[in-house]
Amino acid sequence: MTTITPIRTGEVRIRPSLRSGGMNKSLWRRCLDILTDRDWTQPLPIYTYLIEHEEGLILFDCGETSRTGFFPWCHPNFRVAVDLRVAPHEEIGPQLRARGIDPARDLNMLVISHLHHDHTDGLEHFRGTPIVVSRENYEVTQGIPGALIGAVPSRWPTWFDPTVRDFDGPAVGGFVGSIRMTSDGSVFGVPTPGHMPGHLSLVVRTPGLTYFLAGDATYDQDLLRQRIVDGQARDVAVSISTLDRIAAFAAAEPTVLLPAHDPAAEQRLAEQILLAA
Repeated sequence: MTTITPIRTGEVRIRPSLRSGGMNKSLWRRCLDILTDRDWTQPLPIYTYLIEHEEGLILFDCGETSRTGFFPWCHPNFRVAVDLRVAPHEEIGPQLRARGIDPARDLNMLVISHLHHDHTDGLEHFRGTPIVVSRENYEVTQGIPGALIGAVPSRWPTWFDPTVRDFDGPAVGGFVGSIRMTSDGSVFGVPTPGHMPGHLSLVVRTPGLTYFLAGDATYDQDLLRQRIVDGQARDVAVSISTLDRIAAFAAAEPTVLLPAHDPAAEQRLAEQILLAA
């Protein structure tokens, strides 16, 4: 029996214009709105998801770090657009160990939705674990260009050398390709670009119910239903297309949507509330 456990690795406040930006504006105008916004959202969770499958344990994303002084001081995103609150015991490593899981030895793999800081800053706990990321996402996050779009490659562990995968598996439910994560095909990645190029969402199929682990393809289910994209989406049209594909997928099979920062995700998981309901 496959089970999914949400693990909350702290919380973050972001600017409202980052959560849902002016979709009729150019990217540079939306970025300017984020940098000049003086309001904050409510604290949002930073979720990772542990999948217990008969083939082994899979973790989706690895959350945020509690270390102060970790981020480049000169980066405008970390100075003005995000407010992170993560205690040492909330990091993914200690939380897995509290469950009797050694993050460096006991996982089949760690799958990264995209290489933004709040999905990768827990990497230090996973030396020795196979790590999977999409090729496109890995390539766009290298060097200074990667830092400019919210990744922190200068802070990745020196040993970080992920397995980069293309979406060269069969098309699934309107998605143009896939990446198989288990031999039985019940866990697989699909391309959900928009928030970031090469963004990957993880689909977990179980008898009678499917779970769609969306990363940052959307910040929450209500925004997806309203077809509202985030303020730093590189291409609004691509993001909207991704939201529509997710909605169409969920209309075709019973699906629970589990984004990384949705405060209602745990309740939907516990009560099996469907996206298309």
